Amino acid sequence: MKQVLSIISFFLFFSYSPKAQDSSYVINGSLEKIKSGTIYLNIYQDGKTFKDSAFIKEGKFQFTGFVASPYFATLTLPERHKDYFSFYIEPATIEITGRGDSLKMLTVKGSPVNSDDKLFKTRMKPVTQWEESNSKIYERAYNDKNTHVMDSLDQVDNEILAAKRNIVAAFVKDYPKSMRGAMAIVENYSYYAEASDVEPLYDNLDPSIQNSPKGRQIKKMIDTYAKVAIGKAAPDITQYTPDSNELSLSSLKGKYVLIDFWASWCGPCRRENPNVVAAYNQFKGKGFTVFGVSYDTKKDRWKKAISDDHLDWNQVSDLQGWQNSTSDEYGIKAIPSNVLIDKNGIIVAKNVFGDKLTDKLKEVLN
Repeated sequence: MKQVLSIISFFLFFSYSPKAQDSSYVINGSLEKIKSGTIYLNIYQDGKTFKDSAFIKEGKFQFTGFVASPYFATLTLPERHKDYFSFYIEPATIEITGRGDSLKMLTVKGSPVNSDDKLFKTRMKPVTQWEESNSKIYERAYNDKNTHVMDSLDQVDNEILAAKRNIVAAFVKDYPKSMRGAMAIVENYSYYAEASDVEPLYDNLDPSIQNSPKGRQIKKMIDTYAKVAIGKAAPDITQYTPDSNELSLSSLKGKYVLIDFWASWCGPCRRENPNVVAAYNQFKGKGFTVFGVSYDTKKDRWKKAISDDHLDWNQVSDLQGWQNSTSDEYGIKAIPSNVLIDKNGIIVAKNVFGDKLTDKLKEVLN
């Protein structure tokens, strides 16, 4: 299974300016079985959690604030670590009600995004069940260190992703004015996609959604994919080697180069490394090399992985993890990822793994 960065890149603003009234939210809560205490609101954005709290009085509680567009959020109680209610917070008056003996059983009303989310989840349910089943098989294989099964499940992951994207495309077509549809595009096309995959979905969106922060995010995604499409010149990359020397991708011009995005902590990357090593050893005498770009944060761990996996080619990193400068430049939101460029730095293939990498190299080098 690929290591994917889950992006919820809405812009969250807490403001008390009257100008922000069109971005205000009110959450009115009612719990039958909980008459007093403290309840917490957690809003998730770009790997950060914004927290708020409210007192429960006679079963009632309220949160108020401002958001520019929808965010994933949860309600939690301090004494219930595994019990939570998940929903989307958006500029609206939202009613959350229920008994309270299990927060997961609460219901939400008054929110267009949450209403559309129910429709979306209903359509996605068969694929979600498939994914959950696949995850359980993967977990058993991981515990048993059965790399053969884990590798085979990577292909199943690709099939699941394709099934999800089919559902997203149909949902966007049926509900072009739904913000949840735009959110689904970001969730399912932020990685291993091309501009040609995303642009038709964006064109289906109502102008009001296209001009929203989420719509602008999708447009930016399309622009990034277009910039690193097959046939385009690969943007230069300049970062530091494990020995702290600056090295640029452009210094390798004149060779076919596989730009390999990976990390020492990424299990699927480490399982793919032997395939890259085999391809490197087979084709290095024919004008081919690899330029590794690591999404590590710890130099020692990175250097150890290079040694342990026998990655005998140029390696660079800025040690910023998912904030590596190439993440936005190349649209890398999942690893392993790779880009193959020709002697002139033109992209000729993307995300070719295993036998597909070997086959592509035979095609361009023989």
